[in-house]
Amino acid sequence: MLLSSIFCLILSNALSFRRDTAILYSRIGIIILFYCIYLCYNNLFITYLDNGIGLFGGLFYTSPITQTFHILILFITLLILNLTGFYPRKLISSQYLSLSKLLFTKLQFVKNIAVSNIILKKGEQYTILEYTLMLLFIVIGSLLLISSSDFVSIFLSIELQSYGLYLLCTMYRNSESATSAGLTYFLLGGLASCFILLGIALIYANLGVTYLDSFYVINNLAGVLDEQQITTYIPYCLLLITIGLLFKISAAPFHF
Repeated sequence: MLLSSIFCLILSNALSFRRDTAILYSRIGIIILFYCIYLCYNNLFITYLDNGIGLFGGLFYTSPITQTFHILILFITLLILNLTGFYPRKLISSQYLSLSKLLFTKLQFVKNIAVSNIILKKGEQYTILEYTLMLLFIVIGSLLLISSSDFVSIFLSIELQSYGLYLLCTMYRNSESATSAGLTYFLLGGLASCFILLGIALIYANLGVTYLDSFYVINNLAGVLDEQQITTYIPYCLLLITIGLLFKISAAPFHF
């Protein structure tokens, strides 16, 4: 549902010339997320039949827990789009902000051009068509990351989510601070991706597997059979992956 919706939105964005339709796209995104929540809720009874279902040859795994977190992420994104998809079109002066004056005074538009430009500049996301697309790409990466059961799918899901976040940081194209933040985030995110990929590559070089269950089984068997030469480098590989993930979420001491 999300993939087909993103394809339709990309096609619609390419054919649209009006920037003020961004609010319409936000409301379409809310409808899409409602339908995705409904689909996740319907899938709960399927996954309750077993402990879970493997998808795409074991790259992904769906269970009641993953479906519940999918619903949570979709609901939070729905709230975010709801906050940015509906906004007051009237600009009200500060002299009408008290409740009594709002009720008993005739409201007027702010005709001062300088004040209007300042207020409209704060709502610049309402004229960016790609805003809903960025959020949907981030949501797809988050949902795939929760359902991942393989190191390869984990890395690809993190990258898919990160690319949307890089674009979201630089959404205000004319802002120097936004451009600086997006570029810094992109460089640090690329560094973190290198750490994660290096750890995954070293695990594959030592054990020959990328599937999480196989990694768990081989690692435990090597510990039981005292095959220390097999798992000598595994803690360092996991340390590299952990460093990359801490960079991605800006956790201390990698928050700088």
